[in-house]
Amino acid sequence: MGEAVLVFPAGMPDGLAFLDRAKAMGLRVIGASSLDGDPAEGGYDEWEHLPYVSDPEFDRSLAEVLARHDVTAVHTPHYVVWKHLSERLGEIAPGARLSVGQSQLDNERAYQALRDRVSAARPPAFWSAVPPKPRLSDIERAGLVRLVDTIPGMCGEEKMHAVMEVMRHAPQGDIVEIGSWCGRSATLFLLLSHRFGLGKLLCVDPWAAEALPQGDDLLDRASADCDCDEALRMFEVNLAPFAQGRLNYARARSDDFALEYGPGLTVDTEAFGKTDYEGHIAVLHIDGNHTEGQARRDCDLWAPHVAPGGWIIFDDYVWGFGDGPKVVADAFVAANAGRIASRFQAGAALFVQLKRGG
Repeated sequence: MGEAVLVFPAGMPDGLAFLDRAKAMGLRVIGASSLDGDPAEGGYDEWEHLPYVSDPEFDRSLAEVLARHDVTAVHTPHYVVWKHLSERLGEIAPGARLSVGQSQLDNERAYQALRDRVSAARPPAFWSAVPPKPRLSDIERAGLVRLVDTIPGMCGEEKMHAVMEVMRHAPQGDIVEIGSWCGRSATLFLLLSHRFGLGKLLCVDPWAAEALPQGDDLLDRASADCDCDEALRMFEVNLAPFAQGRLNYARARSDDFALEYGPGLTVDTEAFGKTDYEGHIAVLHIDGNHTEGQARRDCDLWAPHVAPGGWIIFDDYVWGFGDGPKVVADAFVAANAGRIASRFQAGAALFVQLKRGG
């Protein structure tokens, strides 16, 4: 029947999130609650009622439930329950274990560590072509990092801090992202564009299986398992709470949609409604297909729309599966040396700012 894990209290948000992860791993998940008529019951494979942890009968009832379902692990999102089981589970059900999870103390330590990392992080130094807006506080930066870290994707903290810095040195205009997938970096761009009073965010991604192959066998075999429709739904879920008319997307190849981009553009989707764009770009994030040919088309077709003083971010300038983005970025820098005000690398991305006058 497969390894069984008990979640208690099963209806708490972290319990439901654990349920999704455990099912994806093929585990048999038993839910338990002390509430009568807990609405979470329908999502679990099996269900049990347990007394409150403060009830003298709790330990005995838990032992019976664990034995009845042959449970080998218990996951609890409730700190008091976790504290009790961390001291007593070995006696209640020898051989059962607490699953790896987060207690309140774990959360406190994680938040402290995040604040310490953010306070120690130093923004990239560069000569900017655009006067800066006020810098984000450490608390704002920590909040953005924590929020973005809840979304699947590859945008690391060093790149996040660099994006926070360049966007306060950006001119007015649209924020355009080529390649968004689940919306990790898009969330960062959206929140920062609002914070600094820049333009609206346009995400261009085909979310299509035929656009995934990038020329590396290992990477392409892994990508073949991805559900592109579900990735788009994840993007919509992740961005919907923050959109407020400042975001939309085009499910299209970037080189096709580039022909439509310009002043007067309106994008209309069921998820986000209608969004009007300025038709010139303050920040261009190139993170689509990384083959040299596609990366070059993305650069050639979209970079001309970048406003004076605007930024181009070549993601995965350093990439473990090829050098397409680096070849394209280096060629752009060489061909446009006289137009470039600043450039620097943060994480795996190359950041390039155009001069204000060119």
